[in-house]
Amino acid sequence: MRDPRFDGVITALITTYDKNGEVEPNALKKHTNFCIEGGVNGVLACGGSGQYVNMTKAQREKTVKTVVEAANGRVPVVAGVLEPGMGEALENAKIALGAGADALLITPPYYVRPTQEGIYEYYAELNSKLNAPIIAYNFPGRLGTRIEPETMAKMMREIPGIVADKECTDYTQFLDTVRQVGDDGAVLCGSDLEFADQVLAGAKGGVLAAACILPDVYAKIWKLAKEGNCKEAHEMSFKYFSLVQSLFVGMRHPAPTKMAMALMGQEIGEWVIPVNKPDDAICENLKRELEKHGLLAK
Repeated sequence: MRDPRFDGVITALITTYDKNGEVEPNALKKHTNFCIEGGVNGVLACGGSGQYVNMTKAQREKTVKTVVEAANGRVPVVAGVLEPGMGEALENAKIALGAGADALLITPPYYVRPTQEGIYEYYAELNSKLNAPIIAYNFPGRLGTRIEPETMAKMMREIPGIVADKECTDYTQFLDTVRQVGDDGAVLCGSDLEFADQVLAGAKGGVLAAACILPDVYAKIWKLAKEGNCKEAHEMSFKYFSLVQSLFVGMRHPAPTKMAMALMGQEIGEWVIPVNKPDDAICENLKRELEKHGLLAK
């Protein structure tokens, strides 16, 4: 069911930790505020960029509470629930809602290989037990589970709480999903480099990690693309293309993004296993890319 509150750029926030491996709230609040002041339309706490799968329930709860407090009603706060099965998904979803989240980003079941009917029933069951908007997270490259366009469209039409889809698939499936969903929900871009193209092709926004360092840029691309200014949207995308590309080198995400933030002068806290500081080659490349745009801290 369509809910325009979740249109636009949603920053997939990192999580900041102290030297004891606990969530460091002051730096996380500054990070959240930086993104909101940059003009994004929403923030995601405890997504993949926020290291959800490496966190305890208490850490997730503290992270969501901290982001909600920092956002202070200025933009919606989405909380990630990236669980392989129903029991933990329901428990963590309720924790996130209790911490103040406005919506939930929920993966389909993974590790097992559910049928499309099983995926539909999974989200229908979650909807029946959670009184909150749900964004489905379709990322077969990471999860091994794929929500097909027909299934996504049926979920949007028939399950009231399913308001959007973070679509991290190939461009052909993205287009087919937009075509089949129509006005029944929102397809959100999950590819930072394809954001302008996907909005021009019908995406209602995007959930983007690169907005951790370029919130103002992505807010501008969103505005240009939404208004149909194809040339200007592409020009801005191309201007920052190699910088954004450098954030995802070697499938090391979110480590390069955190490193880029640090090089810009943002507080990122401590590195917590298994997310380690990138090697010297990645760091030097990030420095070069940031320097091109005057973003390297003095």
